[in-house]
Amino acid sequence: MSRVGALGARVPVWALVFIVALGVRLAYLLTAHGPAFDAPLIDADYYDALGERLARGEGFDAGPFWQPPLYPLVLGALYGLGGHSLWWPRLLQALLGALTAALAGGVARRVSGDSRVGVGAGLLVALHGPLVFYDGELLATSVGTFLGAAALWLALREAPGVGTALLCGACIGLGALAVAPLLLLVFPLAWALARGRPGRAVLCVAACAACVLCTALVNHSRSGEWVLISANGGINLWLGNNSDVDGAMAIRPGAAWETLMNEPSRHGFQTPATQDAYFTRKALDWCRSRPLDCVGNLLWKARLLLVARELPRNEDLYVVRSQSPVLWALTARLGGFALPYALLWPLAAAGAVVLWRRWRAKDDARVALTVAGASLMLAAPSVLFFVTGRYRAPLTPVLCVLAALGLHALLSRGASRMVPVGVALAVLVLSVWPVRLAVDGVDFEAELHFAVGGRHARLGNDVAAVEAWRQAVLRRPDYLEAGYNLGLALERLGRTGEAVRTYEALLRWYPREALLRERLSLLQGTVRDGGP
Repeated sequence: MSRVGALGARVPVWALVFIVALGVRLAYLLTAHGPAFDAPLIDADYYDALGERLARGEGFDAGPFWQPPLYPLVLGALYGLGGHSLWWPRLLQALLGALTAALAGGVARRVSGDSRVGVGAGLLVALHGPLVFYDGELLATSVGTFLGAAALWLALREAPGVGTALLCGACIGLGALAVAPLLLLVFPLAWALARGRPGRAVLCVAACAACVLCTALVNHSRSGEWVLISANGGINLWLGNNSDVDGAMAIRPGAAWETLMNEPSRHGFQTPATQDAYFTRKALDWCRSRPLDCVGNLLWKARLLLVARELPRNEDLYVVRSQSPVLWALTARLGGFALPYALLWPLAAAGAVVLWRRWRAKDDARVALTVAGASLMLAAPSVLFFVTGRYRAPLTPVLCVLAALGLHALLSRGASRMVPVGVALAVLVLSVWPVRLAVDGVDFEAELHFAVGGRHARLGNDVAAVEAWRQAVLRRPDYLEAGYNLGLALERLGRTGEAVRTYEALLRWYPREALLRERLSLLQGTVRDGGP
């Protein structure tokens, strides 16, 4: 008997995977320290503030949900029960991440019929550095990834019943209320549940639709407008479908982002639903008018999906990975060769060959097609919208299942492994081949300090905000947003002379900036009159 089998006779295999995954995540939480970990940034800060608000019973902001509502509700419940502490969501997400690893192991065992493949898939999820990182962030990624993995596991059960179909649909629907594109999973998973009994597929779709319909009704009752889940889909669609997608993906929080967000208002669209529809229509109009460019853009994003390194959005993983030795080890990078995807993508490609062979051989073809369909549906959002690290995270458990299949095939003997080896090598080259993007020119360390300062200012701690914004300006002396906010914080602290010098330094970079001149004209008289 193999060691896995011998140990599994005493401890369930899924429990071993769960323990490893949970241990890795707890080790990360216990060793992590740094500005990005101590202060949730941008979207995470928004979620944190909204969770606090819900815990106080104040409810969401007026109008339809801007982002999917499930994660703020989870935070509100945690904060309401245990008080406001970042540890509550992080501990919950560590638990969900460990369960995701166990579920991936179960899926792989169902697909392959081999417990060793199941252990391999589970351990790949357990040691997946970006997932460990996102399990520690106050983002919906962890919840969505878990619910997607749970839905796939339920759909592949050997003897699904009515309860399984309903629970699978509920997982998809709730997953969409955390990460909206997970709604696409309903197509392959409802088909998988049918198996000659279409009623189960209907129940799955009905349970999913019930979750989403409740949210749409709430949106309508709050705004009088029909918004399916949230009002941020249109802007995200446009960011990934326009004449300069590379440049659009590099737009950062600040003046450029505010100008973009205010564009619908300048065209007369004032409500969230009409603004969302404005960006959707703008993206679709571009695709209709430039079909060849649109197709080329989709192919380019599919190529970016295969890039080994994590593409940043709110923050750059390779800037913050030094906050923990666990994260540092699990996300090692040398040029284009970045763990884990430099290994995961080639192995998953080899696993896709195995899956294709199983389908051709009619060897449990429905299972093979279900996994393939789930993979495509989880990859589609990155291609249809745009590619970034946290948006491809829900795809990871399925990739790990395929990678475990591929690894098993590559380690086997015989001529049958030649095609998987060739495919794996080709994908390896593609994944590590250098790609230059506009977002690579962003100084994410400066942005990190800028975002930290914003959180401190929101919490009323101007002293800490000044220190964070000063760090941002030291890294980037021309950082207009950071410097302007630094000046305002210095004013609030009564440090008028420092504020004047900050504005004057920025004017050297932006001599025509009206806001800087306005602040200086108000403050210079105070300094001349003997003020601080």
